[in-house]
Parts: sequence; structure tokens; C-alpha cells
Amino acid sequence: MLLEKIKGIGSIVNPTRQNAIIKDTFSSDDEDDYINEMDDANWHIESIRKKELPVDEINAYNHMAIYLRWCIEHDLMSQAFLQEYKEIIQKVQIDSPNIDLRVFIQNELDGQLFSSIFNQIGKDFADYYYGENESPYFPSDIDNYAIDLIGEERNYSDEIQDEAYLFVPFNEKYYQDMAEVIKKRFTNWQGQFFDESTKEPSSLAIAMMKYLNCECIYFPSMKDDDPITSEYSYCKKDSNHEGFIPMLITVDESLWECLIINSDPNSDSNDDYTFDLDKVTKYRQKMLTTPIRNGKEVLAEHINLRKEESDEDDIDWKNEVLGEIKGGFENNSFVSYWNYETNMTYPLILAKIPVNKPWEVFAYLPFGGWNECPDTLELMAIAKYWFEQHGAVSAVMTHDVLEFDLQKPVTKDKAMDTALEMYGFCPDVVDQGPENATVGSLADTLNKSTVWYFWWD
Repeated sequence: MLLEKIKGIGSIVNPTRQNAIIKDTFSSDDEDDYINEMDDANWHIESIRKKELPVDEINAYNHMAIYLRWCIEHDLMSQAFLQEYKEIIQKVQIDSPNIDLRVFIQNELDGQLFSSIFNQIGKDFADYYYGENESPYFPSDIDNYAIDLIGEERNYSDEIQDEAYLFVPFNEKYYQDMAEVIKKRFTNWQGQFFDESTKEPSSLAIAMMKYLNCECIYFPSMKDDDPITSEYSYCKKDSNHEGFIPMLITVDESLWECLIINSDPNSDSNDDYTFDLDKVTKYRQKMLTTPIRNGKEVLAEHINLRKEESDEDDIDWKNEVLGEIKGGFENNSFVSYWNYETNMTYPLILAKIPVNKPWEVFAYLPFGGWNECPDTLELMAIAKYWFEQHGAVSAVMTHDVLEFDLQKPVTKDKAMDTALEMYGFCPDVVDQGPENATVGSLADTLNKSTVWYFWWD
């Protein structure tokens, strides 16, 4: 959000800016505390003025006041700040809902937040959450909250012009909702650990990003996936407007081999991970221009095949396979990118696949066509059908797992039919699922979950 605000503005000069005062008052050994502001209301006021937005300029301070209040309430301010502004600190501690820190930031801090006003823990957290890292990022969390409240369509209207965060009513609900988000980020940050050996992308990761040939974000192996899930959520908000589908892809040798075999089968790619991008591009274009079959019919064919197999194996289809709608569980989190031996994530790529339709992702990532996993064209047909029926969008891919993301669970009246389709699509999700799993228990899971999980042996 902040980077977008300063594009094309150039240097912002404010003769009344109190840098020297801040430096003298809040002493620090780190000169960067005074060179790089965390935030400056001028950036946001510039947007209000340039776009002629119908909001009061005090709204430029809203999100800054929320962050400052949370840090005051959680003892993250420097001793110098506590001494200099003892009166405002006491007021916040006694009656924070009725203290407008926007005015304080405007008048006393010259509309700016610097890391020097925080203690060491506060500085470190600000560097993580309000600094230049990709994610998590406080302004992006503010954006997500605002767009959820305002609505995506209205956010891009002539009235708001993609500045929803300036239109959120500044009230206690806004603070409390965002305080929960900040608390979650802070807790996750405190328990975070990165595998240093994966900090830099491996040769395989670099090759996969070249293969994807689109904007990618690399994530090293980590203990807490908050940076991954937060960045994915930011990308989802931008995807419709910017024309891409976000996909989380594990850095995986087997997945790499499958992608190459499908899209550049004559490649000699071994340890050097070479491939012919022209051939890959032609493969993608061929898949994208091939007529897509009716996904419901494709799934019906797979269901009939499963039924025939059960008859051959003398399995009671009604009781042993279908079962009753009960015994499911709630699944609202991605699980396939976790390494359960280390309890850390695998190295991961978040790719912004440059397609407008979710099912077209498989033209870029043709991971199927082996064992009982459908091939690219069938994957596209089925994904198209499920998107149109349920809003399901492919989100995570490993060499043998595919996860879909949904806005809401499948309704109970559609759960059994959808679960049967999923069984036809991926029989292992039931046959090698939880103990006593049936299509009915899968249907019960679908009725509670916003993530679909598929695994092929």
C-alpha cells in the first residue's frame, strides 16, 4: 500500500519535520531509525488530494493510530517516549477508546511513525511487520480488512479508487478487529524460526521460477506459516483486479520432473534443470486453446469407473463406499506444504499465474497424467466445473497433492453429490483417507470446510 502511494511523487519535503528533535529525544545507536520512516501521513494525504477522494484528511492517520495504540497497550514503547509523552500514555491506559491518537500523531509526531519511538522488541516487531518485508505487512492487513468491509467492487469504483482503507469508520470496532490481527502476527513472530540453509533459493527453486515465467515470491522453510498465508491472502485480494491466480507450489524434484515430462518431454533436464521455454510456452498455448470438455461429464465417467471397480472387488457400494453423512471434520487450513518430520514448511514458491480463469492454472502447471491423477485437460475441465459450482480455486500443489480454496463450505444439500465427484476424481481421498472414511464422511467434511484436499498415491 505505502509503495503505491509514493510512486511518481518523488521526494516529499516538509520544512517543519522534527527529525532532529526525534533523534535528540529518542536516542538510538541505529541511524536507520531516523532515515527510514515506518509511515508518514503525507503519503496518504497525497493520495486523497491527487484522487480528490471524498474523505477527511484526518483519515490518513487512522491505521497509524491503531498500530500506535496497540503498541502502547502492549508495552512496546521506548523509555524516552514514555517519559516525553507520559500524559498521553496515562490517558491511553485509562480510557483508550476515547483518546484520538490520530491528533497526537499529527501534532506531536509530525504525522510520522519511526522505529525509534519503540523499545527493542517493538523495533524488531516493527521491522518484521511494518518494514520492507513481503509479508506479513500491517498496511496490507489494513487493506484486506477495508476491502472486506467496503467490498471489492466498490473499492475499485470512481468514488474510492482502490483506497478503501481511507473510508473505514474510525471507531472501537475497527481497532478491536485489527488488534486481533496484530496480536496474531506478534504471537507468530515470537515463535518464528527459519531454516538458514533454505534462506536463498536452491538451483531447483530458481529453475521452477524460470519455468513459471511470472512474478514469484520465494519462501524458505519456516516454523510458522504466517508469512505464507498472509501473502497468499494479499494476493487473493489483488488477483481479480490484476489478472492472475495465486498458487503455492512446493520446491520439489518429483513435481519438477512431472512438469517437464508433460510440457517439454524431450528435455534432457537432470541436475542442471534445463528446459526449453519456447516448447513450454507452446504447450501452454495448446492447452489454453483446446476446447474444454464438460467437467460434470468427465467426473461422471470417473464415478462410473469407481463403481465398476467396486463391483469387480465385491464391495458394497452403498454401505462401504457411500455411507452416511457423518464423521467428517473441519478443514480450513492448507496442510500439504508442511514437512511433518521437521514440523516446518517445505521451501515454497508463491506464483502469480498470469491467467484470468482459475482452471487455466493447470496449463501452466501440468502436474497430472500419472497413476489415477487426471491429465491436464481433464484437470482443467473439472476445475472449471467446480469453480462454477462452488467457487473452488486451486491454491496449493506438491508432486502428489492438490488443495483447493473456497470462500465458504459446500451446502449440506450438495455435499453428498460433490463428495462423490471428489471420490471419482481422487479415490485415495476416501480409500486411503481416515479410518472408516466413506463418501458420506467426506461430504460431512465438505459441509464444514473451506479447503479441499486431494492426494494420489
